[in-house]
Amino acid sequence: MTLALFSNKTHTALRRLVLGSFLAAAVLAGGGAAYAANGAGGTGSKPAPHQGQGARRKHGPKDPARLIKRFDKNADGKLTVAELPEKAQKRLGKADTNKDGTLSAEELKAHAELRMKDRATKQKARFAKKDKNGDGFLTRDEVGDKRWERVKAADANRDGKVSADELRPARSARKPPAAR
Repeated sequence: MTLALFSNKTHTALRRLVLGSFLAAAVLAGGGAAYAANGAGGTGSKPAPHQGQGARRKHGPKDPARLIKRFDKNADGKLTVAELPEKAQKRLGKADTNKDGTLSAEELKAHAELRMKDRATKQKARFAKKDKNGDGFLTRDEVGDKRWERVKAADANRDGKVSADELRPARSARKPPAAR
């Protein structure tokens, strides 16, 4: 004698639910693969638009030629500061080092590299300021309980202290802030 765990009606409903879940997962996986293969949603002819406030972007030098092409409103092959969106004018206006009113690919690349170096310098200085005993590690005593709760996730070897080398990958993997 066997005991039925579910009635036939419930059993059929559960099978449909499981099958539907597998089908939905397959559709989503296929759509995600198509999205990734198509340049993260772009058609290949235009750069993908900014993904929104919460999107995590990779930092580093962008393709200057692509940037110039994207924002060159009058299609003259030159990018002027005035053709940029207002926020970008403030940030990239400094890249025009020869003060000719246009941004060359070389100026944009040099500006991006300078910003990356500046960011790295600031991160090193912040780390050194928190590293009160100068041993190259941050501990709970140095950063306090509240900050340690965030920092300890970077402690890859679980030794109770975090090095700058452990912080780098954790920093790039963390969730972006909700709004900037």
